[in-house]
Amino acid sequence: MLRFNLRQIEAFRAVIQTGNMTQAGELLGVTQPAISRLIRELEEEYSLQLFIRHAGRIEPTKDAIALHTEVERCYAELEQMVKFATDLGSSRRRRLRIASVVGHSYFFLPEVIKFFHSRCPDVVINLRSGSSPEIIEHIEKGRCDVGLALLPLDVHGVVIKALPETSLVCVMPKGHPLSKLDTVTPQNLEKVPLLLISESSLMRKRLLQAFNEADIEPNVIMDSTYTGPICSLVAHGMGVSVMDFLTADAYSNLDIEIRPFSPSIPCELKLVLPASQALSQPASIFVDTLMEHVR
Repeated sequence: MLRFNLRQIEAFRAVIQTGNMTQAGELLGVTQPAISRLIRELEEEYSLQLFIRHAGRIEPTKDAIALHTEVERCYAELEQMVKFATDLGSSRRRRLRIASVVGHSYFFLPEVIKFFHSRCPDVVINLRSGSSPEIIEHIEKGRCDVGLALLPLDVHGVVIKALPETSLVCVMPKGHPLSKLDTVTPQNLEKVPLLLISESSLMRKRLLQAFNEADIEPNVIMDSTYTGPICSLVAHGMGVSVMDFLTADAYSNLDIEIRPFSPSIPCELKLVLPASQALSQPASIFVDTLMEHVR
C-alpha cells in the first residue's frame, strides 16, 4: 500500500535544493516550522535520520542523499507522465474518428467532412466503414467519436439521435418492364430475380416483412453487405433491387432506372454518440455541421 505523503516529499526535496528550512518554506509558500514538522514526520514514519542539525545549519545524511536520488528519478517519471497526458488530451482535441455504414460513407459524408475540414483544418479525420452493428460497437467501446448507422431508436449502450428519413426505392436495368410503372410493389416483383442487402441489415428485414405481408416469396439470387456493387450488377441486367435512395441516386449515371417502392419503408439513418463520455470539441463541431447539412 502506498503510504508516502506527497507534501512531506515536497518539503524534503525543497530542503535539499535550498539547504535551509526557512528558504524551503519560502519556496513552498509555508512557514519554517511547517517544513520542520513535515521533515520530522517523514523521518519518524520511516525510521530515518535525514538531516544533521548543528549550529543553526543542517546537513543531509547519506540516507537523505540516497533518498533524494530516488525522489528525483520519480519526479522525472512524473513529469513524463504529465507530458504524456497533456499530449494525449491534445491529440484527442485534434482528432475526429467517424464510423459509418458503407453507403453513407461514400455518398453522404464526403460533403459533410469537407465542410467540417474547412471549419477545423487542423483536425486529423479518421473514417471507418462497416455494418450498423459494427458502428454501435465502435462507439460503445470508445474506438470512434461519432457514428452513422441504419437503426431503430431502441438501441442500448449508446445515444441515438434521429435524422431525416428517406424511403427505399426499386432499382432496375434501363428499359426493364418495371420501368413502365409509377410505383413498384412486392406483387410486381414476384419471381423477379432480386439482388438485396445482406440479411443482417434492418433494411433487408423490413423489406422481407413487406413481402411476407403481401404473401410473396422473394426470388433472391444474391445478397451483399454493401449496396454499391448491387447497382452495378443491376445495370448489367443481372436483376432488380430495392435499396436506400441515397445509394441508388449516387449510381443514377449507370444504365439503371429508379422507381418508388410501396409500401413505404423508411431508411432510418441515425446519429450514434457515446453514452458515457462527453463529446470532444471536434466531435461537437462535426455534429453541428452534420445537422446543418441534413436540414
